[in-house]
Amino acid sequence: MPPLLRACLVMSVLVVSHANAGAGDSLLLADFPASTREQPWFVVNDGVMGGRSEGGFRLGESALVFSGVTNTNGGGFSSIRSEPRLLDLGGYVGVRLRVRGDGRTYTFRLTTADTRGPRRPSYWAEFETRKETWEEIDVPFRDFRPRRRGRWLDGPPLNPGAVDSLGLMIYDGRDGAFRLEVDWIRAYRAPSPFSMTTLQWQKRPLLVFAADEGDARLRQQLAAVEATRDRFDEREMILIVVLGEGPSRVEENPLATADADALRAAFEVEPGAFALRLVGKDGGVKRRSGDAVPMDDLYRQIDAMPMRQEEMRRR
Repeated sequence: MPPLLRACLVMSVLVVSHANAGAGDSLLLADFPASTREQPWFVVNDGVMGGRSEGGFRLGESALVFSGVTNTNGGGFSSIRSEPRLLDLGGYVGVRLRVRGDGRTYTFRLTTADTRGPRRPSYWAEFETRKETWEEIDVPFRDFRPRRRGRWLDGPPLNPGAVDSLGLMIYDGRDGAFRLEVDWIRAYRAPSPFSMTTLQWQKRPLLVFAADEGDARLRQQLAAVEATRDRFDEREMILIVVLGEGPSRVEENPLATADADALRAAFEVEPGAFALRLVGKDGGVKRRSGDAVPMDDLYRQIDAMPMRQEEMRRR
């Protein structure tokens, strides 16, 4: 593969003003399965410095596939990068990506418009992947460090408001094949403080605790919720997922680590354990389980509650 291969990847890139950023907590930067607009990306492998690694990308049926073979007898890296385009990520605290990796460590790479010039740095932050597991990974802006020509720099610090290109790179000091599938990339804001008291008399929280997204019981429970989402919403329920590793969330909104830890303590769930808690509108725990629970069972239990019966009579 030539040292520098330029290509156009058909993908959807959504650049939204901060006033119209959708849910408000994240900004979609790249949605790779979609194919409504063209955004040029290009490949840079270590051939630019005499290395022997090979790598590139293609658009699969459901994701971008970044793959190849690294060879540390030389530079030892492969990367893909977007052409410069000012993104203005001021007000956000990091990038989040949904990926399926191979157990290797990858690097997210950013450049900024305010550091252009012959001595321009790029900003690097590493993230680890689990083999053959889809996961959402947060890479905080505070983890990005400036680097130029193979050397770490003391500064300047990353300016999110000046970010003008994205990149993915493998440079983990290992030889061999690599493969990273990427569904989407977002910028995310700091999660708002969360309190169960804000839901009292308004919602029926269903809390699901697990070690990580790979827990089979978690996947089973979440699939059951989504398969019956109309019935779930009809009963004014709200889904709260609390993970030991990975992003916890209240529906689609991120949940801060401190808030997740507080929920685990309040509901007496050991770190890494799977547990389910159904909470009523009065704030009391109505169901406790150490395993996934059929949604029909939960709906029958809710429908037998006096408050729910009163709601149904009013309708």
